[in-house]
Amino acid sequence: MPNDPPNAKATAAASPLAQLQPRAAGWSAQWHGCALDSAFQPVLSITHQRVVGYEALLRVTDGSGHAIGPADLFATAEGAEAQQLDELARCLHLANFVEQGVETGWIFLNTLPRSARAADLAQAAIDGLCGHFDFPHERVVIEVLEQRGGDEYSSFVDERPPAGERDFLVALDDFGAGFSNFDRVWRYRPDIVKLDRSLVTRAANGESHVGFISELVSILHHAGTMVLAEGVETEPQLMVLMHADVDLVQGFWFGEPQASVREAGAAANALAQSMWRRFADFQRSAEIIEQVNFGALSHAMLCGARVLTGGGTLEAAAEAIFRDGASHAQRVFTADEHGAQHEPSIAMPGAGPPARLAPFYPDTDSNWSRREYFRRALAAPGRVAVMGPHYSLNDGELCYTAAIALDYGGATHVLCADFPPEHGPRERPRRGPG
Repeated sequence: MPNDPPNAKATAAASPLAQLQPRAAGWSAQWHGCALDSAFQPVLSITHQRVVGYEALLRVTDGSGHAIGPADLFATAEGAEAQQLDELARCLHLANFVEQGVETGWIFLNTLPRSARAADLAQAAIDGLCGHFDFPHERVVIEVLEQRGGDEYSSFVDERPPAGERDFLVALDDFGAGFSNFDRVWRYRPDIVKLDRSLVTRAANGESHVGFISELVSILHHAGTMVLAEGVETEPQLMVLMHADVDLVQGFWFGEPQASVREAGAAANALAQSMWRRFADFQRSAEIIEQVNFGALSHAMLCGARVLTGGGTLEAAAEAIFRDGASHAQRVFTADEHGAQHEPSIAMPGAGPPARLAPFYPDTDSNWSRREYFRRALAAPGRVAVMGPHYSLNDGELCYTAAIALDYGGATHVLCADFPPEHGPRERPRRGPG
């Protein structure tokens, strides 16, 4: 590594460069009596089935040889000192990455929002490091850590150029945890958003419906960003993320952080090659459940439809649907071809609207024409359409809705029934294939 920056652009990096110390393999640094080292964890593209980058992680050891969490170390630094530590860590990581001769892929370098307040200074720091190490800007991903919002990063983001005009990438860390929210997405206009590991764990454990992750990923895609899920530790978690159309993944399932980039990613590519076979098994298992449940729902809906087309009342149709216990229907209602509901919904025996939703009742004169299940039913009369899960305005819980368009009484009507998600056709198994 050269002793002096090779050009004027590297001036901003000169100070942290001077603090680097050679060791047996690569570089280390000292900070207030603590040893700083680098570790790297592979980031994989699900679509491309290979490692596409590495996140650089700080490893801290105190004078007694005990490990210290990086967050604890940063908690002891404030203001300009925190920024200096932040810059030193990035310099250390890039030095170790370049030292190992990694010729392809991104390097994810963490930064605090307060260290990136001024766009010009942030750009200068990146220019300095890349210029010194002769490292391409386009291989750098600046990963902005989650931190309590406000004006800490407003000047940075207000001055940032659009993503297409940047010569490096920006990622937002820990989305969905702490103070992280969509405001950060609008402000930073990132190339990548990293889902917090808590979202992954909850979805795979059934604490949050898998559909929630899918919808969240879809929204982020529409916002113009790739989605990376961190903390992937088990195969069921990976299956949930693949089903949700996540773009990138990282976690212990693919490899633990190592000082050696090659050792960190040694098993990752082979696992990436196997994940699509595993996902095919997962989908086949899910399809069996989906077909069984869908058949039960269709049967119940057709029973109700025959009552109505035979001249029966909505009450009689609802009774027929409730009588088919396999459907687990909670509520039945009808709408005309314009989506207007003229008769009150009929709840299953023993159920009724919760008091907290009393302003929504009576529910006559409601209009359901915006609902996807309604539009799909009208597009294919006589066939059962099932959509969900979505929030039920009838009882304040998640539900699926089945709908079928029918002609009776001289007009077109859509018969609808709500049922809980645990009996829905899209419920996925909570454990992946063995």
